[in-house]
Amino acid sequence: MNIPICFLGILLLLILILNYPMALKKFNSELKFVKPDWKGNSLNGNGLYTNLYGDDIKSFGEVLRWTRSKKPLAKLKKSQQSPLSFQPIENISDKSSNAIIPLGHASFIVDVNGIRLLIDPVITPNRVLKRFTKVPFDLPELNNVDYFLLSHNHRDHIDKSSIKQLAKHNPDAVILTGLEIEKILKGWGVKNQIQEAGWYQQYNTSETLAIDFLPSQHWSRRWLTDTNIQLWGSFMIQDKVSNKTIYFASDSGYGKHFEDIGRGYVIDIAMMGIGAYEPQWFMRSAHTGPSDAIKAVKDLKAKQWIPMHYGTFDLSDEPIFYPEQILKEQHADSLEQILWMSIGKRIAF
Repeated sequence: MNIPICFLGILLLLILILNYPMALKKFNSELKFVKPDWKGNSLNGNGLYTNLYGDDIKSFGEVLRWTRSKKPLAKLKKSQQSPLSFQPIENISDKSSNAIIPLGHASFIVDVNGIRLLIDPVITPNRVLKRFTKVPFDLPELNNVDYFLLSHNHRDHIDKSSIKQLAKHNPDAVILTGLEIEKILKGWGVKNQIQEAGWYQQYNTSETLAIDFLPSQHWSRRWLTDTNIQLWGSFMIQDKVSNKTIYFASDSGYGKHFEDIGRGYVIDIAMMGIGAYEPQWFMRSAHTGPSDAIKAVKDLKAKQWIPMHYGTFDLSDEPIFYPEQILKEQHADSLEQILWMSIGKRIAF
């Protein structure tokens, strides 16, 4: 069958349009900036989101090198078990006490003066991500969430099944996330109100609560051709009643942005990743391991911190128990500030 050349040309143009991102937003005009002279996120030469201090997007060759490289810690994975203790959440409907409740990996409930935040929930069965810890509640029980905080589009932070089911049980919850992520959520049929922010912008929330979206040293991708077309970031949660401040670092490599953030806030508790860091030549630019996490906490000047992003999903070369073990063995003099995760148990603040 002969296809007219003009038709082929139109088809090719449509393919290019569908696979090339439109001009990305640099900020949300409905939200205020919290950093003086900040004009919004910068885009790189290809019109994509970029880190403050440089990108490190791994090539296919580097990915191939990683998969083919020796795995010195592989034997430790054969019978690996999570070091995280577990208990069902007591009286899950009660959100009256100020507390952080770990759910595993980087998923948390944060209750602040009767307001319930749910951060990066990945809690439903997943074919790709095997879960090594239990979820401390039955999903329909979590039906009084006020805000979902979704840091970036990676599948261990924004999970389609989890978000769809939780949104169904919490139709009035407002979703707070980064620029351009609304398209993903609306594509899943999520009908909740969504606020997208650029870095150094503050969401419109309660009079007693302020939540700022801040930089992290990372990247974004869900498919092969959508690298860095949705913004990633971290959250600063500020309780205006008790003047307590909680920082959720999300996924981030070590970088100068921690020092920048530490100058702008007095941080009581930082939630900082220590897992998915081996091999370091491949992972370090995107994930802090134990040593880099300690440096980041010092830069942030955080009074206490919660190690996270380990013990639930096997994402890299180290076993799921390894980050905590290394932290305890090699950094014993830096453990006094730590509030260890125990899934389902409230950490009061």
